[in-house]
Amino acid sequence: MQTQSEYQVEKDGIVSLTEAGVKAIENHKNFYSPATSPIPREKRDWHTKDMANLWIGIMVSIAVYQVASGLLVAGMTWYQALITIVLGHTLVMAVAMIIGHYGVKYGMNYAMLGKTIFGEKGLFIPALIRGILGVFWFGVQAWIGGQAVNIIIQTIVPSWEGLGFTGFFISFLIFWAINVYIAAYGNKAVKILEGVSAPALILMSLIVIIWGFSTAGWSLDALLSARVLQPQEGIDFWTLFWPALSAMIAFDGGIALSMPDFTRSCVNQRAQILGQIISAPIMTGYIAFVGICGTAGAWLAFGKEIWEPAVLVGNFDSIAIRLIFSIFIIMAILTTNVAGNLIPPVNIVASYVKGRLNYRQVAILVAVLSLFAQPWNSLSSAYHLIFDVTQFLGALIGPISGIYIAAYLVEYRTEISIVDAYIEGQGKYFHTNGWNVRALLIVAIFTALIFMGRFVPVLEPLFNNAYVFGTLGAGLTYALIVKLGGASK
Repeated sequence: MQTQSEYQVEKDGIVSLTEAGVKAIENHKNFYSPATSPIPREKRDWHTKDMANLWIGIMVSIAVYQVASGLLVAGMTWYQALITIVLGHTLVMAVAMIIGHYGVKYGMNYAMLGKTIFGEKGLFIPALIRGILGVFWFGVQAWIGGQAVNIIIQTIVPSWEGLGFTGFFISFLIFWAINVYIAAYGNKAVKILEGVSAPALILMSLIVIIWGFSTAGWSLDALLSARVLQPQEGIDFWTLFWPALSAMIAFDGGIALSMPDFTRSCVNQRAQILGQIISAPIMTGYIAFVGICGTAGAWLAFGKEIWEPAVLVGNFDSIAIRLIFSIFIIMAILTTNVAGNLIPPVNIVASYVKGRLNYRQVAILVAVLSLFAQPWNSLSSAYHLIFDVTQFLGALIGPISGIYIAAYLVEYRTEISIVDAYIEGQGKYFHTNGWNVRALLIVAIFTALIFMGRFVPVLEPLFNNAYVFGTLGAGLTYALIVKLGGASK
């Protein structure tokens, strides 16, 4: 299919801005800059394997390992936890592929999609929320990575352990700085990092499985029969399942929302769809099983319920094991933290500053905000992280995700005017003085309903299924209003 207008040309599903289109944008006050401009077809170099590597890096992560272990500690059996995790991370692929479609088709980033749908002023709300999520998770995972750095330093310099929290905090800052350095070089640095580390991560995680089997005398039955993998008395599976499923979807909800930041580098839609749908469910199941083996092995070897891999590594006496597996933890977190948590809010802020700060300066600024997240509180227990913190974040991101999907598919039917998307103060996406009022009202209403569920018993199911209820409820409501009242003005 090939379509052409004065300002943009579509060929094989990719829309390119013409020279006349660039001039039309430059004739107005605009949001067009090197950081926000569409990536042209000839400069795109992400194929199926690159999208697969992205999700391998995201899924082969300490976060997925910890939620697998956390569900076991909360009372699920190993197979219940495995099914819940894989199902949740597979369902979120629908959101990722729909929103990722925009990135491939137009080569534009998440921030510009937000401006198109919410308005240039209204964009502040979803951008703020997405930025908060990114900064929060960046801080949490940087703290976990800092734990691994701390173990390495303690192994080399035993007296370091005497520093207590100060040593942990210094280690956190070291790991934080490594993340910022990688993020400052943008998508190409992320692609290189994931291409190199993904095979190593898979190999190292396989070693965890082998170690788990060794603690059980090489018996799968003995491994899976460990007490920590059995259901806890008085715990109803379905009471845990639905909140846990929503939490698993919400875990990757922010990354799914930011997919245009990565798919804009894809050569075609096939690359982003196959890369995501093939790698994400498979790798989720794999790393979840790694978490199951690690948790069972920890119980059999040390008699403890250990859901944090850095803590598990610290229980070994072997210097080699402490060093090698701490490096594994660091690599696993780097691939997830940079791509999924730091780069999205950096791109959002870069869209606002429009040349006043360069990309590297923006990366440092956003990373500094993570120092205020106090991630040690969120990691106080597995149950708190999964059933409280993640639902809270799902309440923020769910309604926005629903609006993005409904607007892109139903209101605009995937047809976007690039010139109107970039110009400021006018155009079809200016909405009501820069605000898409009805979209923001729907977000506010559904977010409020979900948070009411945290305190009003009769509404508790809304909070326990925050991301799912927010996405479906807000999306369907907006789609219905569009059908009844037409596109937003």
